[in-house]
Amino acid sequence: MKRKTTWKIVAVTFLILGLANCFESKEDKDQDNTALLTLLNATRLEVTGYWDYFNGTPDYPGDMFNSPGTVKSGEFYLDNQIFTQISGASVYQANIVEYNNTTQTIYVQFTQHPFGAAGKFSAYYWTRFTDNKFYVCGDLSGNKNTLAEIKASAQVNDKTNMNSGCYTNNTFTPGVGFTWNRLEAK
Repeated sequence: MKRKTTWKIVAVTFLILGLANCFESKEDKDQDNTALLTLLNATRLEVTGYWDYFNGTPDYPGDMFNSPGTVKSGEFYLDNQIFTQISGASVYQANIVEYNNTTQTIYVQFTQHPFGAAGKFSAYYWTRFTDNKFYVCGDLSGNKNTLAEIKASAQVNDKTNMNSGCYTNNTFTPGVGFTWNRLEAK
């Protein structure tokens, strides 16, 4: 009889000590939540959102082709899968086939394009400028037939000049690029 009681005490002690580590403390839950948020942010496109866009910085005066930086030029809608740009009556719709938050690049394949480039690939580059706003510059070297072709694009962008730093190596205005699009949250 004494042996059965000792065995029961040992079994209960083992179960209590074994289960003691099964319950998480608040600190463990906070660490788990932080780890999950870090993982989520690492896999989420940095510029996700609904945006109005403007040419260059707010003080950009405009030129013969571009409205001033205070005038809304269009809208961007971005999530991890879909890219939409609306500019006047023109709508660009694309599937995001790849993106990289480190290089700040989005690769898209158009499903709708106002100038007949549906099915073609393009790239969009972004940066967070000194005014803490996102700016986007589309790859203006031309839409490509394959993802590999657009990844090989030689477009050069100046991320220090939002008023004329998009595609600075173009053949139209060598050395001077086009305006970046400033994103403002809707």
